Amino acid sequence: MITRRLAIFRIAASSAVAAAAPAVLAAGKLKAAEDPTLILLGRRMENLDRICQHRKAAKTAARAAYDRLRPDLPEALLVTRYSRNLADSEQETDQDGKLVWPSDPNRGQRSHHTANYLRLGLQEWADLDEDELDEEERGGRDYLRQRLPLAERYDAELHAADEQSGYTMASGAHDLACYAMEKLARRIATVPALTPEGITIKAQAYDAWMRSGDERAQDFASIIMGPGIIGDICRVLSEGGEA
Repeated sequence: MITRRLAIFRIAASSAVAAAAPAVLAAGKLKAAEDPTLILLGRRMENLDRICQHRKAAKTAARAAYDRLRPDLPEALLVTRYSRNLADSEQETDQDGKLVWPSDPNRGQRSHHTANYLRLGLQEWADLDEDELDEEERGGRDYLRQRLPLAERYDAELHAADEQSGYTMASGAHDLACYAMEKLARRIATVPALTPEGITIKAQAYDAWMRSGDERAQDFASIIMGPGIIGDICRVLSEGGEA
């Protein structure tokens, strides 16, 4: 948990208000009591922060295990000039759906034929008799047939790696915690802080959201919570006779 001083300065550091923020922290006698709703929401955020950090760590560990178990993409499934006209393909992605780039900087991103696309490609010849196919068509059909078992085995190994590592489950649990944190942060942002304590509660909520591992927080936390916290600092300073 960040300190009161650090919490405020993380939000206000880029603003001219930062120069006056220490007066908020040093304020002696308060002219108002903090809103009980904000205090309660702050306590809920502290609890949710602990949950989210625990699930974030579990997701990280599961992802490391998955990466160790993940099978290499078989070279035979990679798209070639010949195979690209036989069946559709997709780019290689990780468990989060993000593109996988080869470690060799001289190689580009890879596309490969999946088991589903190979099956779809084979359907083109499914209803044709052998004597209805020319040599080129038989070659294409056999090419896909040979690779289908390999693609099915690769899919099964990917699934087994995920099951053994528990990554999908851990990732889903973390996503739920992040979603709950975003909803709570949005609620906290709507409650004006009346005292330095309230400002700290909101700043700590901002910090918790930013540390949550939620990619949306990087884009929205400062927009949703930042202006309100700066406004709270200005108001508390003004009401305390310090502005």
